[in-house]
Parts: sequence; structure tokens; C-alpha cells
Amino acid sequence: MMRFKIKWIGMMASLTLLLFCTMNAFVVNQASAADEFDSLREKWKVTLTGGTSYNPLDPDIAAQIVALTAEANSNWSTMDNSPGTYLWSDLNNASNTSQITTGYNRIKTMALAYATTGSTLQNDAILLTDIGIALDWMYTNRYNETKTNVANWWDWEIGAPLALNDIVVLLYAQLTSTQITNYMNAIEHFQPTITSTGANRVWECTVIGVRGIIVKNAAKIASARDGLSNVFNYVTSGDGFYRDGSFIQHSKHPYNGGYGLGLLKDMADLIYVLHGSSWSVTDVDIKNVYSWVYDSFEPFMYKGAMMDMTRGRDVSRHYDQDHDSGGAVIGAITRISQFAPAADAAAFRSMVKSWIVGDTSRDYFTYASINFIVLGKEIVANATSRTALVNNYQFPGMDRSVHLRPGFGYGISMSSNRIYNYESINSENLKGWYLGDGMTYVYNNDLAAYTDFWPTVNPYRLPGTTVDTVTKANSSGHDSLSTKNWVGGTSILDSYGISGMELDASGSTLTAKKSWFMFDDEIVALGSGITSTDNRTIETIIENRKLNSSGSNAFTVNGTAKSSALGWSEAMTGVNWAHLAGSESGSSLGYYFPTGAAVKGLREARTGKWSNIDGRAGTPTTNITSNYLTMWVDHGLNPTNGMYAYVTLPNKTTTQVSSYASSPNVTILENSTFAQAVKETTLNVVGMNFWTDALTWIQVGATNFVSSDKKSAVMTSETANDIEVAVSDPTQANTGSMNIELNRSAASVVAVDPGVSVTQLSPTIKLSVNVNAAKGKTFKAKFGYTPLPPSEIIIDNTAAEFTGTWISSTGLPNYYGSDYVYNKTGTGTDKIRWRPTIVTAGDYQVFYRIPDGNTGRATNAPFTVYYDGGSQLFSVNEQTIPGGSWISLGTYHFLAGTTGYVELTDNANGTYVNADAVKFVK
Repeated sequence: MMRFKIKWIGMMASLTLLLFCTMNAFVVNQASAADEFDSLREKWKVTLTGGTSYNPLDPDIAAQIVALTAEANSNWSTMDNSPGTYLWSDLNNASNTSQITTGYNRIKTMALAYATTGSTLQNDAILLTDIGIALDWMYTNRYNETKTNVANWWDWEIGAPLALNDIVVLLYAQLTSTQITNYMNAIEHFQPTITSTGANRVWECTVIGVRGIIVKNAAKIASARDGLSNVFNYVTSGDGFYRDGSFIQHSKHPYNGGYGLGLLKDMADLIYVLHGSSWSVTDVDIKNVYSWVYDSFEPFMYKGAMMDMTRGRDVSRHYDQDHDSGGAVIGAITRISQFAPAADAAAFRSMVKSWIVGDTSRDYFTYASINFIVLGKEIVANATSRTALVNNYQFPGMDRSVHLRPGFGYGISMSSNRIYNYESINSENLKGWYLGDGMTYVYNNDLAAYTDFWPTVNPYRLPGTTVDTVTKANSSGHDSLSTKNWVGGTSILDSYGISGMELDASGSTLTAKKSWFMFDDEIVALGSGITSTDNRTIETIIENRKLNSSGSNAFTVNGTAKSSALGWSEAMTGVNWAHLAGSESGSSLGYYFPTGAAVKGLREARTGKWSNIDGRAGTPTTNITSNYLTMWVDHGLNPTNGMYAYVTLPNKTTTQVSSYASSPNVTILENSTFAQAVKETTLNVVGMNFWTDALTWIQVGATNFVSSDKKSAVMTSETANDIEVAVSDPTQANTGSMNIELNRSAASVVAVDPGVSVTQLSPTIKLSVNVNAAKGKTFKAKFGYTPLPPSEIIIDNTAAEFTGTWISSTGLPNYYGSDYVYNKTGTGTDKIRWRPTIVTAGDYQVFYRIPDGNTGRATNAPFTVYYDGGSQLFSVNEQTIPGGSWISLGTYHFLAGTTGYVELTDNANGTYVNADAVKFVK
């Protein structure tokens, strides 16, 4: 039967105490003298409850306590405390493993309320009794060491034990030793060792580590800590973090905001709890975790929202929308700031404050746990909010790009023969067919633009995509790879970028070449080669923007206001520009059509429900209605070499868009199946996507400007004094080099990246870029139009080539630049090379510089100069050499190019060898 719960007053305290004292089946676990394990367990408990020192009357904390208590009461009131075949009637399927995880999570909520200061259920003896009944029933009937791992392994090995560990931590002093032993034996049975990758590995480490704390097993804690080291490493294929900021899970799915976030969040908690203990993480690669924050999360956070294009099937979860996910990112980075080095911690706190304060759509403190409310409020009160990022990011490891400018952000989601189109498993993300087909996202002050977006948007008309209008079944074509590899782009000046995608549509003959050119206040979208033979209509979706609650956002085309009534539709011709008023101040969108266009428009109310895209049990079936303004180009039936061109102008007024259309800042240089190119005239920046492995010239003003002989993405930025070029191989398939020629004459090489060989400066600039195994990386070179005065070439350690593990430090004074590096002495396998790019062959004097020494440094550090015709070894006493001084190694002849270098190895005495900077002077 169900126990009828009554809210007691007056004698409640004495009554519950009496009940508690007379219980026979629920004996308090007698704790011995506190030890380090107990301290760690209490530290983990504080992450769950927030501790006991907070003010429960703080409005945000009080609201969280009320919400927690209400959820716990709901779970309690619907639980059968004399269970037969189930605890909850909706969790009655013993073969559905997800119900094991769900059941433990419900019990966890009840336990959390019991352990939370200020909850009316805190220390409630009747609740404690029923929790014990529930835990023992789950152990006897659902989760014990005699059960077999069947159906979904994740519930047995990760989902259930994560929750069960937390329950035991919360109720450790109230559970009997027999109960604790039983529950921990069950976890050990299903999760004894660490075997997975990516996020799943971190969850395994968390399960094993927290269980080790509970059972006081030092070896298990050490195993969990050491298991994280595998995750710290960057990967070049498969699951994990990539150096370009990508995160992949399930082999080929972008998942920074899903599994990557789960990994970061739980890793942060585990590292934090172990920090300062006998099991602190000492692996030097923990520094990669701090880099992930900058490279893999910060670019995707827009005013508190985590961009959906890296959240995989999570976009179909009603409880995990973009601001929910963003709140989890805030929590994870807050936690990392508690153990990160001071400079990183300050930067992370600055990020957190900017996101909390900047999110006017969803109040962070309304949804955060008590622990994070306390931590977040301290950060808001004391940290300095960082300024908005302005950058262009290319993520070739996962076919994504992000463009961040003052006042807006822009994202592009693509797929290739390397990256899947979309994920749909476990009945989730049922209509994600076109998520990886070039969908574009615009972020601005309309922070609710993607709230309740996915159940209501027309899934056949996602912005940016070119689609076959064929009707698709749920989950149709998921986990599909394209046959095309030309997907990627490049950036220049860290501010502007281009991306491209050769589309090979899943389940269709549709193919197309699509490019995006991202400049300062405009994004140019070009399409060419749009071809299909399926006798179906092909469309390119310019926009599908969620409107205000009445759907009345003003829409103006060529100066004429269109109807604001829902249901309006029109096939418009000769469209030169359009403007859609935003739902919030500073969120309007403008559109410019360089060649005039036939555009179809639709203003509609769309009704859907989350259960339409997430078929799992418990997903809301309530109808939701949102209003949309859609614009698209109709390419007709069976198009051959169809095209489109439009420019998105975020945050501009109607007047500004009209003025821009009269005098645009962009010129389309080419839009063909051979190349797509655009010049931004005010910036003097040109972007070019070359689609073929054939010599192709891009012309500016009917004059050859840049050529490439391979498939490539190329950008240039030119001033009166110099020209910079950025190049990448988006196919990631070129095992050799690509040759780029600029129809300019240069007097000097200002800078070139390793891998770039300059073969000619005049009468044209020619360079060869070795892109073998570059994985879509951008290579840059800069050329001066006036001769450089005789000068020196300084290669700091930050620009050097490394083999092995060299650790960054600022501990010794008088280093050059931002830091120096050191390594433990060894056998010579670890090396650092300072490799200059010599423009003019000749004699160069070579110098080295290191910081001040000490008795731990080598007295015979082996520096070797490799020059034209030989090499020279020097033994350097790093204990006595004056730090901060340039010490000569002699003068040697070097050929033009990058064949010469200086090398230092770890084959030395003492404890460490230091490495800092090397200088070459002609």
C-alpha cells in the first residue's frame, strides 16, 4: 500500500525521534575515528548538498530547497513502501534497464532532501525508513551481484552505480554496514575496472573512485585517479578531445555539449574531491583540462547557452535545452576554478560571471544546485566579467565552425565522410535528419530563439540547409557518412573565416557545393552545382526564425512591409533585401541578395510536442506552439547546377539593411563548381574555396589574384604594407602539398608557419604548403611589400618542436617571453628543436637563452647546432650560465628554408634541463 504522508507540526520532532530510536531494521552505522576517506566522503557530500554553512533563507537557495523537497515528496508519495513487483507503478518492467537508473535517481532525490539543511524532510525518520525499504528492494530485486549485464550496459555499469554511490554518501551514517556492503558489492560486480573511452571512461572512474572512498579502498581510488590520465590525452581519431577544440563520442559524432560536457562535469568533481589529498591528480597532462575550457567549451557558449550544434541527440530532450546545458557548463567550469592554477582560475571565474550575468533568458540561480548557487554568487560578487569573445573558430575534427562578433554569434553544422550527419538512438532525436547538412545558427539578444525550438520547428526546413523534400521516417538515415570529404575551412587574423561543404544528401541523389564567408558584420552564403534527379523539389532554406508569442515580428522586403498575420505566404521575385524585426532589442536580422532572387516566404504557427522527437517513456506529450518566419529558395524539380547567394546581416535595422543593399561591402568573385569566392571590400579580405584538384585562378577586377592547384580553403588579408594568407586542406586527404600563387610581389617574408615553403617572392608570391596529416589545420604566411631591415630571428620555446614531455614553467626568473620549459634528465629521447625559416641563405650567428639556474639543473645540457654541411655539439652548464643573457654558439652557414635548427635533448646529468629561446642573427 501507499503510505499517506502528513505534514507534522508541534510534536513532529519528538515523534520522529521516537520512531527513529525504535527502528530495529535500520541501525545507524557506527563510524570509527575520522580518517582521510571520511574527509573525502564529506567533501563529495558537500558537492551534493551544498554543505551546512549556507543561508537557507537566501531566496534562490530557499527556492531550490522547496523544489527539491517537492520532488522528493512526489517520489515518496508515489512509492509503494510495501513493494511487491515494483516500487513505482511506472517502473514495473524488470527487463527495462533504464528503470533501474531511474529508480535509483528517484531514491537519490529523496536521500538528498533528507540530507539537505533547510528542507522540511531533513532528518525525517519516516522518509529514512522508506528509503531503506526502497534501497533493499532494489538490491534484492533489481541490482545485485547475482544479476547479469543484459540490455543497456550503461545502466548497469554507469547510470545506476553513479546514483547509488551518491545515495550511500548522503546516508552513510544512517545505513547499516550490511547495507553498505551489499550495495557496494553490487557496484563492484558491474563496474570493477576502467575499460571505456571518452565520457564513459570518466563516469567509470567516478563510479570506482567514489566507491573506493566509501569502502575505504586506497587502491580503487588510485585506480580511478590514474584512469583519468587516458582521458587527459588528446586524440587524433575516435572518441575524445582534439587539439582543434573538437570532441567526439560514439566514434564520429560531435558532442562537446553532450558527452564532452558530461565528461568535464564529472571529471571536475572527481579531481576537485581528490585535490589536496593523498590521491591528488599529479599527471602533468591535467593542463589539457584547462585548455579544453578555452578551446572546446568557451567558443560554444553564448550568453549562458551551449550551442546546440555540438549537443547531438541531447537537443531532443525537453529537460536539457541549450540554456540548461549552458548552466551545466557554468557549473563544471566553476568547479574547475576551485583547483586550477591561479591565472586559469581567474579566467574561468571571469567567464562564469559573464555567462551568469549575460543570460537574461534563464536565471542561472533558479536552476543551479545549492552548492553552485553558493559558488556562483561568490563569483558574481567578486570576479571581473570578461569581455565578449571576437573570433572565428574552425573545428576540422568535427565539421563545425563558430563565428563570434560583437553582438552576435554564428554557427555552422556540417558532416562528411569523417563525421556522421546526426545521431538518433534510444528513440531520441527522431527528426534530426538535416542537422549535419549545413544548418546555420544565429545567436544574438533573442536568447530564447532556440528554447522549445526543436519540437516545433519544421524539421524539413532548417536554416542554411539545401534539402530534398522527400518525406522521411523517424530516425531515417541516422549515423550516415557522406561520400564527400571536402568539408572544412580556414580563418585569418583570428577574426574572419570561411567554411565549405560538398553536400551528398543521405537517401537522395542531391549534391551541392555550399560555402559560408564570415566577415565583420555579414555572413555570405553561396551555393552552386545544386543537382538532383529524383523528380522532387529541392529547397535551400535561408531562414526559419522563431518569432514572438503573437508571431507579429515585422517583415520587410525591398522596403515593403509584408503581412504580420500568421498564415501569410508569398512567392516573391526580384528580392534585393529583407528585414525581420527581432523579438528582443538588438536581435533583428537583415538579408541581402546580391543578384536579386526569387524567394518564398511563410509566417506560420507550428504545434508540436517533445514526444514527437523523443520517444522515450516519460517525455511530455503536451502540445507546444511556436511561431516562425521561413524564407527559402525553390530550385524546382530535378535542378541541374542550381545556385543561390544571400548575405545575413545580424542586428541591423531596416534602414541599415536598405543602405547596405544599395552599397554592399561584399563582392562575389566566383560561384561555380570550380570555386566560390567573396571579397569584403572594406576589410580587404578575400575568402576562396577551391573545389577541384586543378589549377584555378580567382580574379579580382578581371585580374588574376590567387590560384591553387589543389582542393583548398584560402583567405587573404591585404594592407598597404603587407599581405597575409591562410590555407587549409578541408578534404584532410591530401598526402602531399598544395601550391598557392598570389599575383603580388613581396620584398620580404614576415612570418611563415612550419610546413609552408616560400619558393618565390617576385614577380609573384609562390608558396608550397605541406598538408600531409594536417587534419584540416590552417597554415599561415605573411609577406611584406617593403624590405625588412637586417634583423634577428627569435624562436621561443612556444614556437619550438617538441618530442616527449616538456613542462611549461615561470618558476625561475629571467626567462624569455611568457615562460620556459623543462624536462627531467633522461636518455636523449625527449627533444626540443628551434627551427627557423631562413629566407636568405647565408651566415648566421646563433645564440641561446635560458632562465637563471639552480643546483637541480644539468651541468652538461647538450645543445647541437645543425647547419648546412654539419653539426656542432655544445655542453652547457645550466647551473652557472647567467639567466636572461643571449649566449653565442658561433656562426654557421644556413640554407634558405627550414633545414637548419638547434636541438636540445634530455641526455644530461642533474635533475632537469631547461629550454627557452634561440636567436639567429645574419
